[in-house]
Amino acid sequence: MSGPPFQIDDWQTAAAKKRQELRDSIPESHLLPDDLAKKAAEGVLLPSDPEVLKCGILNDLDIEITSIDDAAALLDRIAKGIYSAVAVTEAYCKRASIAQQTINCLTEIMYDQAIERAKYLDGYLMNHGKTIGILHGLPISLKDLYGVKGVHATAGLASWIPNISAEDSSITKGLLAAGGVLYVKTNVSQGHLMVESINNVFGTTSNPYNTALSAGGSSGGESALIAAKGSILGSATDGGGSIRMPAAFCGLWGVKCSKGRMPTMGIQSPGDGNESTNTGLGPMARSVSGCELWLQAQLENQPWNFDFNCIPMPWNTEKAQRPKSKLVIGVVRDDGVIRPTPPVSRALDRVISLLALAGHAIIDFPAGEIKEIHQRGTSCVMKSNVQGGGRGIMQHIVASGEPVVPRTATGSPASLLTAHEIFANHKERAGLAARYNTLWVQYSLDTILAPAVAHPAPPHGKYVSNCYAGIYNMLDYATGSIPVTTVDLERDVAPPEWYNAPAYPRIEEVRFPYDWGDKEMKEIYSSPEVFKDSPVGVQIACRRLQEEKCVSILKEIEALLREGGA
Repeated sequence: MSGPPFQIDDWQTAAAKKRQELRDSIPESHLLPDDLAKKAAEGVLLPSDPEVLKCGILNDLDIEITSIDDAAALLDRIAKGIYSAVAVTEAYCKRASIAQQTINCLTEIMYDQAIERAKYLDGYLMNHGKTIGILHGLPISLKDLYGVKGVHATAGLASWIPNISAEDSSITKGLLAAGGVLYVKTNVSQGHLMVESINNVFGTTSNPYNTALSAGGSSGGESALIAAKGSILGSATDGGGSIRMPAAFCGLWGVKCSKGRMPTMGIQSPGDGNESTNTGLGPMARSVSGCELWLQAQLENQPWNFDFNCIPMPWNTEKAQRPKSKLVIGVVRDDGVIRPTPPVSRALDRVISLLALAGHAIIDFPAGEIKEIHQRGTSCVMKSNVQGGGRGIMQHIVASGEPVVPRTATGSPASLLTAHEIFANHKERAGLAARYNTLWVQYSLDTILAPAVAHPAPPHGKYVSNCYAGIYNMLDYATGSIPVTTVDLERDVAPPEWYNAPAYPRIEEVRFPYDWGDKEMKEIYSSPEVFKDSPVGVQIACRRLQEEKCVSILKEIEALLREGGA
């Protein structure tokens, strides 16, 4: 059988069969009681609902294990024999099943293989008196696109339903070499081309804090599962905010690496060979320790020896330590594309205040200059993303006859660029990168602090723009995601001046109609009630390939938020 896309005569029947197979793979002992299953089907049951926790699926040990947010702490307990790898894996399998039934976040279930793997790891620890690696016994979830030998990878496309990975991806190999346990794969957007997780095969993934809201995308299955305590550590990708927006919407920590820092062989995605964009791989987790362990595990496997895409650059543990000296932090408060909503500005101010109180220097960039760079940069990003005119992705959609999910960034004849236009866009990108570099040098910056996205988790299908994220893909910076707060129905009411401020001009509305503009942002943010219970996060950006420094600064902010009572 050749690779995807496959010709699918009846995509609706094929998708329904795939969904049924997923439902059937949930063990009977993990199924919600009928009354709760009815509420889940109606979209009104949260995975953390006390009724769910007490319904008999989870025992006290399961809840104890999955309530630990710090991956390093859980690994320590496994290594000391306080918890067996089997007990931890079983607990996370149960929580993943609950998450799937309440917020629809999974694409593949691999529980049987996971339990066998956990048994082997427990036996190894007993017989050898040591662990296999730094992730020994830890259940780790995978975004659907990461190849696992013998397991489907569907890319949110009906024409990919028959696709089975012939080998493990490089990322999968790194997790296994470090002792990880793989047990589920998670939902994505159609073709990985939207910052929400909606497709015609598996449907829509909901936010575990409010099922009416988005979990983000295209790594939204990961973020939703982790936030629902169905995973402690997840594996994601980010080509334009696909780690940072889900992390912000679901209250998680995350790291997007620069292109080439992580290995990419074995990723299953309908890419068209576009080298004008910069996709970074990385983790999402409920603690910074989880993110660091994921990164460290990958590079300890020396993937550059078998993956030509990976730069030979080992992890530097010393550089990833919490900073011992004071930092200089540049702040982007408003990018001139989408004005941040009140909860996002409040979250940004909270982090700024904590950093300043700790003695770190805060630099506000000149507003006019930063807005011009970001407006032009957003145009550059949008052009690059769809420069192929949709010729690549549409082959995969047409092969099954499924419809395009609204706002999937397919591109169109109007977005097609000539070679000359592509080269001109590259020159524009280089000029903007040079201007940003001048700011780094001028202010002796350690990092940049900015919104990750202008708004909290929106109603499904209503995200506005990924402009705050996409600019740092264009620049190929290493970025870190920071969970800060939750929408406050009183404090986050927007004042009249926010609504009355002139709307910023819409950027590339014809070439890239998928993102909305500042005008639409004001319309959607009619009240904080629209975003009720959504987490709110921000991001930091470090220069290219400075992932260790990014983790170091995340540790500082994590500690300050904890000490500051965030």
